[in-house]
Amino acid sequence: MNNKILNQNSCCDRSSKDDIGCCESSGSNCCVTEKRESCEKKTVCPICDDQGEHVRSITVKHLVKKEKMEDIIDENYLLCMNEDCEVAYFTETGAKFKTSDLKVPIWFKKGADPKYACYCNEITEEQVIETVVNAGTDNMKDVMTAIKGEVRSQCKVKNPLGKCCTQAFNEAIGKGLEIRNS
Repeated sequence: MNNKILNQNSCCDRSSKDDIGCCESSGSNCCVTEKRESCEKKTVCPICDDQGEHVRSITVKHLVKKEKMEDIIDENYLLCMNEDCEVAYFTETGAKFKTSDLKVPIWFKKGADPKYACYCNEITEEQVIETVVNAGTDNMKDVMTAIKGEVRSQCKVKNPLGKCCTQAFNEAIGKGLEIRNS
């Protein structure tokens, strides 16, 4: 894949009128994760035994369906990274939510529809690929602007990982470039 794509800035590096919820109050980039002991410890999913990625409870609170809100506990969650597993979030103490308990599909899980490349702006992978192929754009900023015009960043509460979508977005750009260049 083109090195230019992999080294792009994230959507959070852009100035936005609606950064609340994405970046910390210190003004740090939401794509840069803090080093914490709890984040270094890896925990496995209680169903599939695959590793989970740490996610703050604020993310889970914003993405779980209303009827499941009372089941949320105030601790950090983990996102099951197994594309075949029905578990979305789980905790070390045994709490868990299935993908069907969420308001949005998780982009990497099988059957995700739509498959978002950017949750903050509801941009799908399909839209990114189409824009790269048809508009000739090849970077995140230009693709986002071509699709939505003004963009927002609320990664902490909109993206299932609670962080920026740069990696997924750039993978979609890469797919579009492969099609365009073939």
